[in-house]
Amino acid sequence: MSTAVCTRLNEIHIETIINDHDTFLFDCDGVLWCSPTVLPGAIELLNYLTTLGKRVLFVTNNSLKTQKGFAQWLNEIGYQAKPEQVICTAWITAQYLKSINFKGHCYCIGMQSMVEELGREGFHISDGVGPDPISPETDWIETSTIKFDDHINCVISAFDIHINYLKIVKAATYLSRPDVLFLATNDDVTTPQNDIAVLPGEGTILASIVAASGRSPTILGKPRAPMFDSIRLAFPDVKSTRTLMVGDRLETDILFGNRQGLTTLLVFSGATSEKKLDTVKQAVDKNTAEKELLPKFCIKDVNHLLQLLLSRQKILSK
Repeated sequence: MSTAVCTRLNEIHIETIINDHDTFLFDCDGVLWCSPTVLPGAIELLNYLTTLGKRVLFVTNNSLKTQKGFAQWLNEIGYQAKPEQVICTAWITAQYLKSINFKGHCYCIGMQSMVEELGREGFHISDGVGPDPISPETDWIETSTIKFDDHINCVISAFDIHINYLKIVKAATYLSRPDVLFLATNDDVTTPQNDIAVLPGEGTILASIVAASGRSPTILGKPRAPMFDSIRLAFPDVKSTRTLMVGDRLETDILFGNRQGLTTLLVFSGATSEKKLDTVKQAVDKNTAEKELLPKFCIKDVNHLLQLLLSRQKILSK
């Protein structure tokens, strides 16, 4: 496990960051971009690390895009990414089902990305993706009128802008069968958001299904272990002691990294401000918060990390 000390990253530590790490894991929104705006220095940093021969991977709880979709976006903004560099929860879900030799049909509360990633591995989503409308005149749902699929043996909870009461009824009903597998991409309560609106995340959908069904899911995304298990499955030579996790959320990115024994670097460009970090540090000191929430290092943003690396390069080239 990484020792979390919240050290402000500077030129003293940059040599260790480069020499002691072969793999760099990046969360995306709040770290590399605040959608749709790419943050200063982000693409230059990714390209620089790649020229140094470092493995760059993108680890995101976002289930809205496939590996291919994320890679296309990265290519559009200036980084030549391959789909296999993207560790997204739609892909992880398919890999998890593959690892347990799952056979059967899935009810998936999610978006088209889930259909595509599961379909690539031969898994069938029978229902759940897309709108499942209820007439505006309807004030009650007669369960006898709902068409249930007797072949469903897995329920997946992901992000779904079409979520409604009927979908929760279906998910909870399928989960009343004890042999039905229950998976969730993540339990983030909110998604990365702008100053205009609060955007509920997968966790708000999941909470309704859990409450209605009385079942607890296997959660696949950060900070849970299946995320890193998937990375090691795809890249068997990845060593936790030589991997750096760069993220903006204490409760997902940093907790994930620390639990997996990675070096953790918090940036203040997204969900966590310096004030919030100080508050969590105080809570840890009072034993009212987990120490694993604290990063090994912290820095303003990825542009500052880039500048430290470029300054090091100038010194070495003299």
